[in-house]
Amino acid sequence: MADGWREVFERSRLVPPPSQTIRLAVESHFTQSQGFQLSLSRLTTPHLPQVTETSDGDQNVTYQLRVTLFDRKHQHFFGKTWKSRPQRMKNTKISFNEVLYFHTSLQLPSTLVVLELVSLTPRPDGAQHALGRGFTVLELFTNRTGSQPAEGDRRLNLHHGSPRSLLHPLLKDTTIDGACLDCTLKKHPVLVSMMHLLPENVLVSGDENVPGLVASPTGDALLRPQLLKMLPFTLNRLTISLQPSLEKFESQLLQLINADCHNTQPGPEGTLRTVVIQERRLHVGVHNGWCFLDKPQVVVLEPIASGARGRADSASKQSTLVKESSLTSSLPQTLGLRSSLELRLSNHPALAIIFQLEFVFSAPIGRETMLSATSTSRAAFLQCVRWGIWCPFQEPAAWKGEEIQLVLQGGAKPNPHGVMVYSTEMSAKTQSPAPLSAPGTAQVTQQHRGASLSKEKNFSDYLFIYQLIISCMCHPTLVQACSGVSNIAHLEMDLQRQGDVSPSAQDEGDQLQELPFTPVHAPVITSSSVSSRSSLAHLYSAGFPDIVDSSGQVAEVLDPTEPVPFDPQREETDPLQGNLLVLQFLAFTRIPTAGVGPDWPDNVYFTFQFYRFPPVTSQQLKLLTSDKVQQKASDPLPCVLASINNDGAVNSGSPGLQVQFRVDEGFLRPGEKRWFLRYLALHTLHIDIWDSDSLLLIGSTAIELKYMLRQGKSAVQALHEVEVLTTDYVGEDTLLTSADLGHRSAFSPMTVHTIVRGRLHIRTGNIGKYCETLDRTKEARLAKELRQIKPSEELSKAEGIANMLSQAITTQHLLYASLGSAEYMEFVLKNPFNVPQTVTVHCDDPELSVITNTEEWGYFKALTKTPTLLEENMFHLEEGAPGPRVYLRPKESIHIPLKYQSFLCDHTMYWKHGKITNEKSDGARALSGFKQTPIDVTFRAEDGKPVAICQVNVEPTPHVVDQTFRLYHPELCFLKKAIRLPPWHDPAVADSDARTHISVRCSDPNIICQTRMLVPGEPQDVYLKVPGSPSPHIKMFFVMVFTDKWMAAPSQIWQLYVHFLERVDVSCVTGQRNCQSLVLRGKQAVRKVKCFSSHPQEIEVDPEGVFLLPPAAVQELQLKVQPWRAGSRFLYVNAVDVEHRRLVTAWLLCLNVHRPVLSKAFEVCVPVGSGRGSSRKITFTNPYTSRRKFLLRSDHPDLLQFKEDKFQIGGGETYTIGLRFAPSQSPGSVEILVYVNNLEEKTEETFCVKVNYSN
Repeated sequence: MADGWREVFERSRLVPPPSQTIRLAVESHFTQSQGFQLSLSRLTTPHLPQVTETSDGDQNVTYQLRVTLFDRKHQHFFGKTWKSRPQRMKNTKISFNEVLYFHTSLQLPSTLVVLELVSLTPRPDGAQHALGRGFTVLELFTNRTGSQPAEGDRRLNLHHGSPRSLLHPLLKDTTIDGACLDCTLKKHPVLVSMMHLLPENVLVSGDENVPGLVASPTGDALLRPQLLKMLPFTLNRLTISLQPSLEKFESQLLQLINADCHNTQPGPEGTLRTVVIQERRLHVGVHNGWCFLDKPQVVVLEPIASGARGRADSASKQSTLVKESSLTSSLPQTLGLRSSLELRLSNHPALAIIFQLEFVFSAPIGRETMLSATSTSRAAFLQCVRWGIWCPFQEPAAWKGEEIQLVLQGGAKPNPHGVMVYSTEMSAKTQSPAPLSAPGTAQVTQQHRGASLSKEKNFSDYLFIYQLIISCMCHPTLVQACSGVSNIAHLEMDLQRQGDVSPSAQDEGDQLQELPFTPVHAPVITSSSVSSRSSLAHLYSAGFPDIVDSSGQVAEVLDPTEPVPFDPQREETDPLQGNLLVLQFLAFTRIPTAGVGPDWPDNVYFTFQFYRFPPVTSQQLKLLTSDKVQQKASDPLPCVLASINNDGAVNSGSPGLQVQFRVDEGFLRPGEKRWFLRYLALHTLHIDIWDSDSLLLIGSTAIELKYMLRQGKSAVQALHEVEVLTTDYVGEDTLLTSADLGHRSAFSPMTVHTIVRGRLHIRTGNIGKYCETLDRTKEARLAKELRQIKPSEELSKAEGIANMLSQAITTQHLLYASLGSAEYMEFVLKNPFNVPQTVTVHCDDPELSVITNTEEWGYFKALTKTPTLLEENMFHLEEGAPGPRVYLRPKESIHIPLKYQSFLCDHTMYWKHGKITNEKSDGARALSGFKQTPIDVTFRAEDGKPVAICQVNVEPTPHVVDQTFRLYHPELCFLKKAIRLPPWHDPAVADSDARTHISVRCSDPNIICQTRMLVPGEPQDVYLKVPGSPSPHIKMFFVMVFTDKWMAAPSQIWQLYVHFLERVDVSCVTGQRNCQSLVLRGKQAVRKVKCFSSHPQEIEVDPEGVFLLPPAAVQELQLKVQPWRAGSRFLYVNAVDVEHRRLVTAWLLCLNVHRPVLSKAFEVCVPVGSGRGSSRKITFTNPYTSRRKFLLRSDHPDLLQFKEDKFQIGGGETYTIGLRFAPSQSPGSVEILVYVNNLEEKTEETFCVKVNYSN
């Protein structure tokens, strides 16, 4: 049976290296650990000193090598001594044949490996007597600059004595004649993948038990380490019970600490220096016996009182324990975590979850300290009070679906954190060695917990976990804008060893999972709708300019709801070869949205990119409402868009915004016309709509461009009304207190909702134009000759001759390439000599390569319909050769297949004046990133001289973006994202070979992009890992999806934007205000800043108006969060430079909103269709003894109104609250929460009114 966590932990005790050495390595920039492999072959000992032993003892003597790391500069052994298997001596030679592995960042000349030879002699009691027979030293790094590893085969001389002599520099080394050890040291870079499983400076062999590694059939798991699959898990309903009670435990702890402080640091006479508890933290991490697999998470625990009424102050964080008579309970108090914890584990019995309970104490600072008068008067210090372990896979049947109860330990015992742990005499006597027990789910309900514990356990400290579950979220797909989220799968479904789990489900558990705090702006899939008659009349009366052809006639109107016939030949033969494409942004219809006012948005602007033109950021547009026409709530009229001048005034001229793009022979490159027509026929224009004031994204929409195809007409136009969509992640709601622990899980699965923010009215048009024919080929040739003539004037005579000879054997080739598409060509290579030649193909550009695979060559020949001869095994590939080689007979000509393909793209994005701006002005080059310098392919003969040169000039052509994604993520941390691929073929087709060749590439080499092969018929995902950036940076890149084996052309190209924001976690309760502080730091210049929130009715920012932010200053912002909907949500706050319209900082608010505790529940019936509502009354009693003023709030103000929104009553008096329910036109029911808040918006009472609308 494999060792458990405790056995591995006991064997993995390490001695740390000197702190001075660590500091020196950091100063020398040796921060990255490097892996090494040390092979110990044999030791030759012709003159090993003999030991007086019996003949029997000589026969039983075995020898062992012991290896330890040593710091020569500080004379310090560190790490852990490794011992080899005992071996016998044969013919003065000892064969060890051991391989050691380790990794270290102490790449300094002072770091050595000390190897000691030890003889082992059996004793009568069965033990072994170890005697040192000599030692040697291996230098790991040279003394040269950079401390390079001393790699290679080494023969080390053996010295007399013990390695302890290294601690005495005055002792002279004496070499044992003829004794030497053969070893080999070399780098082992593959250890990088498992360095998180093994600490630095630990020598291990390949058969060592390292939990987290897959066992190797060869016995050496570290030669090519493979990691076990990591699965995401969630810990829910985590509570800690300290005995005899939380109050008594902390009271005793504070009493001891205060007494100790008073004895050790007495203050001035008559002063009382009180230490108080400031915070209670829990460190949770996964440990494999050697080290933590990742940095432990630190969460804040809150005292949870059983039977609390859920008032605003019941969960407040106070430095001292306050006991209120109204909240007193006979049951013990506990420490609880209101949110869930996410961990990643693999199925291994030695993997353990480590819990460490830590208290943060606040102590007053005495007058003897050197702190200035401006410093705080209290200092904080940390102390671990309890810790515990849990190995979930040691006995998996013990916790399936049950509550987990762990015994927390204290006292002077070794622990993974290596810290001192608080202990009392009572807790030390009642420590239980059993790490796990499962008393049952009844124990979760607090009123039954005391009855189910045994007498002995009533004096122990426990940690309770209601359930451990796996997060199994679906991913948004490309074929629908919103996808649901599956139910939570219990752990036993994925950990059982029977065959009832499909292999695809197991494989999917190891994939990169979508992070729960990463909302995604899903691909926009919209369709044009027919505007109402009133909306059309309103738009017609606004006076928008008409789209007319060259003769002044109004363009023909196309219906966007009907299909458009597309004839490419008709488009190419159109005498009007010029096209003036027009986009008219006419109006925007507001749709009421929760959290914002009815007049939102007020100002907007648009961003989009058409074809290969530079990205467009429009000017600010004002939404104008008509006062002459009466608005209807069921059918709101569109708000006409009007441009805003630089002075802030609304332009009173022509309404709307018109953007034009001229595409003619002067713009298009040769052969590009068909690309442009294909773009119009197949592409949709993605448009983002932004709030001009807050620079927050309102939503996105897409316009089909096929209605801009003229098909022989002089001009066409189409009016589109499209929905502006955004996506939101919402989690299920949870209760405020732990009284409902046994009834539901606290884990909130996130559901994707598609929200319609409004409707955009836009008109598209295309006006045909006559254009002059340009001889672009002659112009390009003339410009090229001028470029060649000018530098040749400056060359010497010899260089000029060489250049002319080079030009004589050079063949020019022009390629029109787009991102991700492979361009195939064949170069005719001729042997000009009368003798055979072996020609080597040289090309330094990795994007231009020779096709040496016969199958790939045949694929591209068939794809491009090239009729030349296909020859198998034509090329010879040799390791270390500069390129492939080909044999040519005298005067023979052959075709060399070449392929150019680029996946890279230069797309640096940044915010400027609230706009997305590209650093390059040329749209094609900005989005393609192709090299403008020619690429030379040189064919060299056996003497190294060039036989022929193929010079390839690459001209970029645009690529079609099929989908656009916009994601939001916390700053400075990796974004891991999975995007579901759509089905590429009809499921009824039996041939699914194309499915097995799906591959992906990313335009940014710093982003990890991959897809994994799954079972045929199962969905397939694309996995992204994007490095983080500081807020408010936006990273844009492209993902190319290929469905053919040789990746000739991408089937889809996605454009992704990642917004990095500063994350803020807020835990609050619906209906009451929660305050959160933010810090805004000034930059280099003075700014006028104003803060905006995505939901102004739920988030208020103080200061509310514009304020001055000096350079390098720190401005504290106060967020007042008052949500009305329970569950997990994501809101946004932007700090905007109002003068330059530049985003200063952006915050991502991760809200965990709980449902309040209800005081009373009511039910009322309201008739449907009567046109009249219903009035009711409920009573409220002031629980205080003094006179107070209260506020009335509701989560459905559209359905419920109060007779008075505020009232004031005396202490103990009763007030009657008048309720007025709005009428409804359809039957149904809804629950309305009524909040009675104080003046600070803290909830005093919460009533639930269920309204039934019936006939």
